[in-house]
Amino acid sequence: MTEIEIEGVGVYRLPNEWQYARLGRMRGEKRHTAVLAFGCGMTVHQFAKLPPDRQQAVHRAYLTLMAPPEPEPGDNDAVALPGGRWSTDLKIRVGCWLMHIKATLPHGHFGPWVEKQKRLSRGMALQCMALAREARQRAIEARAA
Repeated sequence: MTEIEIEGVGVYRLPNEWQYARLGRMRGEKRHTAVLAFGCGMTVHQFAKLPPDRQQAVHRAYLTLMAPPEPEPGDNDAVALPGGRWSTDLKIRVGCWLMHIKATLPHGHFGPWVEKQKRLSRGMALQCMALAREARQRAIEARAA
């Protein structure tokens, strides 16, 4: 989301680089008011003439645009994996699950996702996925024979 429509004011966008350079010279409350005014395409004087409820609506729009993005679903689904030594069957099942997760996440998100998992190192994830690929290949060859 890059802009928000505010009734009675217009569209609010975050200031661009040139506007931020101008804001760098201001200090205190004037700076924050200028951020809100520039985002609406107004001067500070024009913004000050707006009714307080409209100024608050612009401020809420600013906070909405500045809020951090919602976490992706892949960030929240840490799974409790057993500790200790894993059997080959468990490694194959975990490998199949990891390959499914990898296919659903955007490019470049799987490595950081693996690092967030407790009791699952990057090396163990690679080993489990390799075992799962081998097991899948053996099953395909057995069906073909």
